[in-house]
Amino acid sequence: MIIKRFIFSAIITYLFLSLILSFSIGYTIDWIPEATLAQKIKGYAFEGFTRFNFIKVLIAVGVGTLYSLLYLKLRSPSSSKR
Repeated sequence: MIIKRFIFSAIITYLFLSLILSFSIGYTIDWIPEATLAQKIKGYAFEGFTRFNFIKVLIAVGVGTLYSLLYLKLRSPSSSKR
């Protein structure tokens, strides 16, 4: 159960950081006028998920670990009372 919480929180954190980076202020992609909406969406999504991926993975693993340990710590006293 703790591994599921770790994986879930790490994935959610990575996706959240990727979305923030995709729509960040000050970051632009110069498009040619003939670029379609689908090409722009694909370009922003690709850049958002692949740019700074090592840093995002480190942050996601850290958040996942902290969340899992916090859940384990909060769960531990209640199981000893039963």
